[in-house]
Amino acid sequence: MKLEKVLVVHKKSTYQIQAQEHKEARFLKLIEAGSDVVRRVRLAHEEHMETLELVEGELKRLGIEYQSLWRSQVPGIVEDVDLMISVGGDGTFLDASHALRNVPILGVNSSCSSSFGHFCQANKDNFQDCLEAIIDERVKPIDILRLELSIDGIVIQELALNEVLVAHSSPAATSRYFLNVGALTEEHRSSGIWVSTPAGSTGSMRSAGGSVSPIASRNFEYLVREPYTRPGEFFHLKNGLVSDGAEIRVTSQMRTGEVYIDGPHIIYPLSLGEELVIKASKFNLKAFIREDVNDIFDGPLAQTTKTCSGEM
Repeated sequence: MKLEKVLVVHKKSTYQIQAQEHKEARFLKLIEAGSDVVRRVRLAHEEHMETLELVEGELKRLGIEYQSLWRSQVPGIVEDVDLMISVGGDGTFLDASHALRNVPILGVNSSCSSSFGHFCQANKDNFQDCLEAIIDERVKPIDILRLELSIDGIVIQELALNEVLVAHSSPAATSRYFLNVGALTEEHRSSGIWVSTPAGSTGSMRSAGGSVSPIASRNFEYLVREPYTRPGEFFHLKNGLVSDGAEIRVTSQMRTGEVYIDGPHIIYPLSLGEELVIKASKFNLKAFIREDVNDIFDGPLAQTTKTCSGEM
């Protein structure tokens, strides 16, 4: 793969934000006291900065033109680079993915002591090998399914790589909606609905009782959280797989419903009577990641703790 231009997208560490930039008094006091609440943040910051320096140094060594931006600085859809490299953890990888349509991405776990880095194939120990393998085309990106959302026919720009949560704006309130999957439509009361891609099936979907799918699967899954049924009532649409080409429809019965995309930061209102449509996007994410990356969560290896290794 010919690499002429690379965009490096990196996070700001917790220590950088709270101690160095905002100088938050309580945070600094906890650091000084050696509190367990914050004891790892300085180490995580040092690891992150060391990894970012290594990534940028390796690109310089190879003569590859690059730009380095905080993830909040990424300007819309990125098209004019050959590769995006996210430096951080899974949150940074997810945020970076929203700016991509056709550009491939490599995730670099910048702090193995604090970040699981499920999507991050590289770390400071193996980054050079990973980058050389990409250039030599010994590894190729795989296509990962993402979800396209629209509300009353208006398409949302962000594509969901991990999951979508549809719920009331208050976690203590009942989520009320009509759910349509295939030929069935039901009126529900619950704590909300998870809709997960195969990439996100190891996260909230798995924790809520859903299934873990291979990351290259073309199906996505929905699961109703804490469905409330009256005596004698039964919901058919509680959990299931939806094939690529099909769609899920949610019509809100909530005045203040909300749609959360890949975590708590991207939120769209879903007001009374509005219809949310969720389907597979035509824009897969092209990512340098192993096809068996989800296997650790399923079968005999499900209880194994992932560690940063030097293997690609």
